[in-house]
Amino acid sequence: MTCETYSDMLTIMHNADYSFHHEAIGDQERTGWYNLAFRVIGRAPSAGEGPVTKALATLKGIQPPMVTDSSTQDPTSIAWGNASRALADACEAEGLPHSAEGFVGG
Repeated sequence: MTCETYSDMLTIMHNADYSFHHEAIGDQERTGWYNLAFRVIGRAPSAGEGPVTKALATLKGIQPPMVTDSSTQDPTSIAWGNASRALADACEAEGLPHSAEGFVGG
């Protein structure tokens, strides 16, 4: 369930970013989609122990900033990216699929 929820979060963020960077949505709408993505992953069950649970707990503890300038990297953004990659790796190691589905942009 955790890795499926992670996929939902990735899907929301991917489509929000695509739409934002192609000027189909503005800052306010992107922020709204990101907030939804954070609520989705925040509700992912984190019972038990193991790499997936540990990686999920780390990711839940970091909310990335929404920097509009892609050339700007700050420590929180980097930490969130690393935590997201750790969860992806943990899901893969357990044989649990995860992905982002793009459905905007034609």
